[in-house]
Amino acid sequence: MEQTSFTERLMEFGLTRQEASIYQCLLTEGKVTGYEVAKQTGISRSNVYNGLASLVEHGAAYVMEGTSSKYLAVALPEFCDNR
Repeated sequence: MEQTSFTERLMEFGLTRQEASIYQCLLTEGKVTGYEVAKQTGISRSNVYNGLASLVEHGAAYVMEGTSSKYLAVALPEFCDNR
């Protein structure tokens, strides 16, 4: 699926463009820190952390606490069911 098309589809589920980009990064990369997401997406770290918190709140991502918090995308079918 084309990236812009996928992002736009995610936006139909109520995500912002940044949240959709972050979610796509989580799907692609697996467990990552906010810093790693910022590097991969080019979104500022403060916006990434706000986006990650929103994704966790929307049921699109899990946060794994540890020495540094890592985030993992909820599987796409499960995210769709949650919405």
